[in-house]
Amino acid sequence: MKKIQNPYNPYLPKETGSTSFPAYIGSPSNAPDPVPSFASLPLQFESNRSSLSMRYAPVSRSSLSSPEIPPLRQPIITDPETQDTYLLNLDIGSFSHGFGAVYRALYTEHKPDTEIPIKSGYVTLKIIDMNESETESRHLWRQGKAGLTDTPYGKIIGSKRIFSAVTNIFSDNDELLCVVLPYMSEGSLRYILSTRPQKKLSEEFISVVLKQVLIALRDEIHVEFNQRVHNTLNAGDIFVHIDYATQEISIKLAYEASVYDSETPNQANNQYAPFMNPKHIFRWGAAPEVYGRENEGNSGPKSDIWLLGITALELVYGDLPVRNRRDFNYIVDKIRRKKKLPKSLKKMMIKRDGRFKEVMKNLVNRKKRAFSEEFEEIVLACLRENPVNRPTADQLLNAPFFTDANDRFKQFMLNGRN
Repeated sequence: MKKIQNPYNPYLPKETGSTSFPAYIGSPSNAPDPVPSFASLPLQFESNRSSLSMRYAPVSRSSLSSPEIPPLRQPIITDPETQDTYLLNLDIGSFSHGFGAVYRALYTEHKPDTEIPIKSGYVTLKIIDMNESETESRHLWRQGKAGLTDTPYGKIIGSKRIFSAVTNIFSDNDELLCVVLPYMSEGSLRYILSTRPQKKLSEEFISVVLKQVLIALRDEIHVEFNQRVHNTLNAGDIFVHIDYATQEISIKLAYEASVYDSETPNQANNQYAPFMNPKHIFRWGAAPEVYGRENEGNSGPKSDIWLLGITALELVYGDLPVRNRRDFNYIVDKIRRKKKLPKSLKKMMIKRDGRFKEVMKNLVNRKKRAFSEEFEEIVLACLRENPVNRPTADQLLNAPFFTDANDRFKQFMLNGRN
């Protein structure tokens, strides 16, 4: 069979047609629980978000039992080198402006010396068509190979494996680049907050979340011997996983190859109108030394610290009511001058625009703090104009704000699932 060199992985040749798989296969006999009830329904594919999207089609019980219906279509991707398989059973997000799709997948490890496949639980699988999105594919490949690998006790979501495969599950002879990541059951913090009535976190929970992020920055990104910069730090990059067997909660930071938008397929960008899209907050809310500059050399660990402060504002307020950079600068400058955070950013912007002055009179004269002094000190330190004056991740971890609130955060997460 003719060998073709893979341009994205020169060390991994592929055999033409050797990794194409049948459209219909049987469902796994011992899939792990819990699995959503719709996961057993036939899968249909459509371009509702990208060329690699799929949806679950409703089916009646009578049609499922009919002898005329073909076997359920269960899309599987096989790693051509290891022969490990990934059964896609839930659409959980997208990346690269919708060019790539993200799925929860049931991972089965291939063991040549045994006939019984070993199902090893769920993973997250990022997929992009290398033929249709060549630039994005090359970028993802570089990130996956040069980025951080997954470790059991790390605070960064690292890649487990990256490979290419030819399949026919989306269309004929798709050449897909696949990145395997650990599965984070609850999705990103921004997605979690979008499902809660308050759509924001209390200070106690923010201290738990940001502490884990700071540990990730200190121990795995801002390390002295191999210093990196995150560049996109925001609430959408912070992921949560719950092990329901032990009720243990882990909070990890996505970085480069592991970054994706955790959202439902029908969530549209215009849901944030008329305000700036928080998915791009790392761009329109970037540090002064980075914003509007094409040279990435202006960014550094201290620009990540700035984004940590902006993330803190997003978590405590739910969103930032800004229409442009001018509105954003007004909020930051106002916080610096007052040296404390307002109870409501929206009301502060209303006051700036000269509306409802009488209603705002008591708010303007309010002396009582809406948030703790310890939390405000953290935000103010992160949002210092000069990056030299901003603290490091290690210095912030020694601040009084980061006390142990793990039990309350666990209760918050578990209550949201009930």
